Amino acid sequence: MKKTIFFLTILLSSMCIKAQTTKGNWMFGGSGDYSHITSENDFGTTIKYSLTTINPNAAYFIKDNWAIGSVLNYRNQKNDYGNVNTFGLGVLTKYYFLETAKIYNIFAQTSFIYAINNSDLTTYSQFYTVKVGNVVFFNNSVGLEFSLEYEKGVHKTGITSIIKAGIGFQIHLEKK
Repeated sequence: MKKTIFFLTILLSSMCIKAQTTKGNWMFGGSGDYSHITSENDFGTTIKYSLTTINPNAAYFIKDNWAIGSVLNYRNQKNDYGNVNTFGLGVLTKYYFLETAKIYNIFAQTSFIYAINNSDLTTYSQFYTVKVGNVVFFNNSVGLEFSLEYEKGVHKTGITSIIKAGIGFQIHLEKK
């Protein structure tokens, strides 16, 4: 009986959680992903590399469920020739599809990032991303995100397209 009461209490309290995706609130957090990529260039050479990306962000809800903000970008690419670190800055827009009072929500996010290669500071890249996913709120402020992302990179040496899975963490600050 005690286990049943405990379970019902947890269930009812989790149904009362209010996700803070309402107008006037701030969201801080970030996401990250890891990819192992094999590609072939126009000369028939196969290239294998691993890519780790970290994207801290800050956004403001201009309407209920709709936030705009900025994103920083750090990526480390390792291949047979060494490491390349890239740092970037960009803009994002994020939209949550379900009501603001849900313990979970579905979102879509787009972003544009302008990045500079750390090794020579003259090579730049532009990244265009579209991300969809699900967020689970632990309480009225903290959410864990799981997403699927398509990224198109425009570089000095060519264009890349990557589909990757990611995980993110967001803190939603309620306006007073």
